Amino acid sequence: MEPPPPVRRRRGADDRISSLPDELLHLILLRLPSIAEAARTSVLSRRWRRVWTHMPELVLPAPATTSPANLDSIDAVLRSSSAPSLHSLKIDVSNIGQCHVPAHRVESWLSFASERLAGKLCVDLPWPSESHLSRLRLDHLGRFVCEREEELALPLFERATEMDIDLGTNFFLRPPPVGSFAALTCLTISCAHMDGGELGRIVSSAQCPRLRKLWLSTIELVAACDVTICSGSLEYLYYSASETITLEVTAPMLLEILVSDPKEAYIVAPKLEKVDWKGKCYDPGRHKFAVAPRHLRSLKIMYSTYFSTLISSTGLRQRFDAANVLMVSLALLEGIEGYVYFLTDMDKLPACETLIIHLFRNNHAFAPIMLHLLRRCSCIRKLKLHSDWRVPRQTGPCSTSGCPCLLPESYGMDGCTFDALEEIEISLFTGSTEEEEFVKLLLSRCNMVTLKTVGLTVPFVPVTSDIMEVVEGIRAICCPNTKVQFNVRSREVPKPSF
Repeated sequence: MEPPPPVRRRRGADDRISSLPDELLHLILLRLPSIAEAARTSVLSRRWRRVWTHMPELVLPAPATTSPANLDSIDAVLRSSSAPSLHSLKIDVSNIGQCHVPAHRVESWLSFASERLAGKLCVDLPWPSESHLSRLRLDHLGRFVCEREEELALPLFERATEMDIDLGTNFFLRPPPVGSFAALTCLTISCAHMDGGELGRIVSSAQCPRLRKLWLSTIELVAACDVTICSGSLEYLYYSASETITLEVTAPMLLEILVSDPKEAYIVAPKLEKVDWKGKCYDPGRHKFAVAPRHLRSLKIMYSTYFSTLISSTGLRQRFDAANVLMVSLALLEGIEGYVYFLTDMDKLPACETLIIHLFRNNHAFAPIMLHLLRRCSCIRKLKLHSDWRVPRQTGPCSTSGCPCLLPESYGMDGCTFDALEEIEISLFTGSTEEEEFVKLLLSRCNMVTLKTVGLTVPFVPVTSDIMEVVEGIRAICCPNTKVQFNVRSREVPKPSF
């Protein structure tokens, strides 16, 4: 049987894609990386000429050049948009180098969004250009702030559900004095100058009645003052604003809080589940969780002597008795004094089921640090040890003569056992003698009937024979219990840049 003749397309006939309704064509165009790519489809046919102007989502990244014409193209796209309502608008000009973005241009973008947007807004502005660097000064925290920033008026967004605004330290943000962000559930403001009273007002229940997530990062208050956040809907709060004297938070629905550097704090959060205290020190005399549970889902504490500055939030252990997950971040530099402070600061830890230790920097013996923490958390079910690959690691004995980490008793376990331990996970396992001895000592104190998983991540590809020899020695300890799942993973880790 002869094959049928090929079907010939009638000249002038529309292709099947072009015959689709606009709604489906929008779904196709939304898969392109930017609105510029979508606009180029206008050359396909007369049918495609205006399809992109009705798209419900606009992504406008500026090329990494200094030409103001690239900003003009963003204005042109916004003028051409005919969509009555937008689900998403993203304007990213953070990489345009030395080109300054004036306040009046940003205000025009925000004005367009306030009229059309019924979804998510993202505006990402660049840091000051070279011609504006003379306006910068270093504040008392060593950060660059602007001496004569422009005022930027934030219009009222009645239908926006999410807003993410990064101003690049260029502007003094002025929120609207009246009105409500009625639909707003998530708000992020970064690198802005603000008045403390206006900041507290805009995030209150009066102006944001549905706000659930608030992220305030690198905010510079124009004057040292108190900030009050009172919200009946807020569930997540990240707060980092310099010049804050007292931060007062009243949030009956708050579940998670991450706070950085307030001089004083007074927090009422009866449903609180997660606490992460960033910054220099947590002082129970000045920082008060007046109303909060004593048992948390997650608690993060930190101890560091980095740059010879003591950073410690271990005072949180006096306020919270237990946490399902306890995260301990450590950065210990050389010196007997810092290590002695560590032993004192970490002499008592809240009860926990999962212990996660992040070792960011360490110039002392590895095993004594780990053992000191584990002696205080002997009832844990999961243990995770993570190291920062970006900094050099201490893989041998401490070089400080007379340091307590070198004493034989620092390696003792004093009859401590880990009968409940089920999972062990160690990242960046280098196979050093210190690490090998620690892991073997830990496993010797575990109940092999209870233990289920031991995982080691080796930062070398391929894994060297020397490390595999160490790994096999560790695996042999687990052999009596054939139920133990022993995993070895390898991955390539970039070398430190310094």
